[in-house]
Amino acid sequence: IHRHLQTLIEGGYVIQEDGGERYRVSARLMALGEAVSSNFDLAIASRPALDELRSTLGHSVAISIPEMGGIRILSVIRGGSDVEIGVRSGSLLPFHTSSQGKVTLAFGDTGIRDRVLGGKLDRSTPETITDREDLASELDRVHARRWATSGNQTVLGLNALAAPVFDALDQFVGAVAIVDSVQFITEDPSADQINGVLGAARRISCSLGHQAAP
Repeated sequence: IHRHLQTLIEGGYVIQEDGGERYRVSARLMALGEAVSSNFDLAIASRPALDELRSTLGHSVAISIPEMGGIRILSVIRGGSDVEIGVRSGSLLPFHTSSQGKVTLAFGDTGIRDRVLGGKLDRSTPETITDREDLASELDRVHARRWATSGNQTVLGLNALAAPVFDALDQFVGAVAIVDSVQFITEDPSADQINGVLGAARRISCSLGHQAAP
């Protein structure tokens, strides 16, 4: 028990009072608990909309949350294709190469956007956007239309269509996306695909207390 406590103290999650035998949780641990609770709420709140989106369109669907280093895949429901194409739960996708990441940069923390646009944009494929001005223009388009795609930009042959999710305070908390081959989700998605993803994002947002605009 003592070894575990020392590890938690070194990590900043537990505080030892005056070098004695009494310990208390730190603000960092409480913040971690709140973050876990928030992510759990999003996973639960999004499940009905994800199920419906998958049943309607047949593609794999995913819900993602932003982190400092990228956009984390929180939950995935596999599509109906015999050939499995998609992302894995727990994967961390770059902001500038993924649809979910672009949505984050367009609607999320402006500090993350500034950091990404001011840093090096690594090339994952020949189609990856690595020019800052081109990426900034792409993010403006994403913000205007409220959805993003990223065909062949993360992995050749893969595309996703993503839309933002907001909470009761009108803050961006994540992205919902359909994921499939570029054969089935093109760079200009169908109206059914766009409306389906936007509708799912709106439904999840409402379940989190967001007051969606008409």
